[in-house]
Amino acid sequence: MITQTRAPLIDTSATRWTGAEALRVLRAGLTAAVPVVALATAAVLAAPHARGIAFFPSLRYAVVTPACALAAVLAALLYRALADRSARPRLSLAAALAGLAAGGLLGMAVAGPRGLAAAALPAVAVVAVALALLVPRLVDRPRPSRAAALGAAALGAIELAGLAGALSTERDVPRGAQGLAFEIPRAMFDVEHRFVDLPGGARVHYVDEGQGETLLFLHGNPAWSFQWRDLIHGLRGSHRCVALDYPGFGLSEAPAGFGFTPREESRVVEEFVDRLGLRDITLVMQDWGGPIGLGFAGRRPELVRRVVVGSTWAWPTSTDTPRGKFSMIVGGPIGEFAQVNFNAFAAFGIDHGIVRELPADVADVYVRPFIPLDRRGIAAFYPGQITAATDYFEEVEAGLPRLAGKKALLFWALQDMGFPGSDRARFEAAFPDHRTIELPDADHFFFEDAAEEMIREIRAFVASDATASTTAPGQRR
Repeated sequence: MITQTRAPLIDTSATRWTGAEALRVLRAGLTAAVPVVALATAAVLAAPHARGIAFFPSLRYAVVTPACALAAVLAALLYRALADRSARPRLSLAAALAGLAAGGLLGMAVAGPRGLAAAALPAVAVVAVALALLVPRLVDRPRPSRAAALGAAALGAIELAGLAGALSTERDVPRGAQGLAFEIPRAMFDVEHRFVDLPGGARVHYVDEGQGETLLFLHGNPAWSFQWRDLIHGLRGSHRCVALDYPGFGLSEAPAGFGFTPREESRVVEEFVDRLGLRDITLVMQDWGGPIGLGFAGRRPELVRRVVVGSTWAWPTSTDTPRGKFSMIVGGPIGEFAQVNFNAFAAFGIDHGIVRELPADVADVYVRPFIPLDRRGIAAFYPGQITAATDYFEEVEAGLPRLAGKKALLFWALQDMGFPGSDRARFEAAFPDHRTIELPDADHFFFEDAAEEMIREIRAFVASDATASTTAPGQRR
């Protein structure tokens, strides 16, 4: 009986190194790189870490993609060379890749920042295993099927487009005068920029303009004190306008070990108020400014005289609600990937949270704090906190009865789908002495769409303590 053994698709040991052979091996390596990039990216995102704030910029897509492509090409060339010299080239390639992976991780542990090697371990392991399995198959195969080739080409084109998009966001930001981390055009935000070191270690950037009753402006995400510029310019002639950046936002710096949670940011606001000696405060809050500011107000109600709220909330959010689903998606791996690699959430939020056409130079200043790679993640971290910080939201909600006697002015942007009428109704119930202003032509950043109206209403609202208001408590316009 005659038996036949199946010969390999290509006898690499008998193939001479020619230009055509080198191109074939190069093509095999680049083909292997396509799925490896996707696997490595998924592994980086899957590694346990605090979304955004514990993401290492050195593991971003703009680094992972070329690194994987280079590793795949080198692995293909190495395997082709081993096929001429080793009886077991696949095993030899696997051993070489394992050694290179171990050496790379050791180098990260020794020379890189703390925790980098642990964060990179899943991706490095996935890359080594994937290359050990894929490269021999692709190098030994004479020609891939048409469907496989087209699929790899399509995915590779998407990855290259993503790489180009990621690199385009990694630009230098012009430094500002007086040591500011980035330029803030004076004509756009005509204020004096101040800094204060707080007892907890935070270095907080703030503006303090005008005289009169104190308005304390608390921003949302992705934003910073710049968002209040029009209201500050319009109200500082009759009021003291104070606006700060939370640590991690704008120009403020966090102390070592700071976790950036809303509870910690609220404590920073409290320290800031005590450090500046602010009293009889009118809180002006939007988005995350609401739970951060109302948390402070619930702990120190004696410092707060009135509240102005809009596009915000102060209670736990279920994952079954639209806001909860947004938290799970944008605060999860998808949102983190888009923000830390493309600054996408910051740019998208500014572009789509305003009804009017925002001038390009203004939009550019809005996102400047989020351009540095080590400052991007905060915008990805906060969406997840909507559902992750449930304990803190329970505290904020529990503190609302201590504020029930405060006068409230509610601005409700009707085009902001993130904060439905049910949220407004809960604020109206929490603050019986309220006035609600509905803004039909305004979105999430409603102060950009209705600044002049807000200036008039806030000025009248603050003055109403001294002058009898013509609007009965609880009335809506």
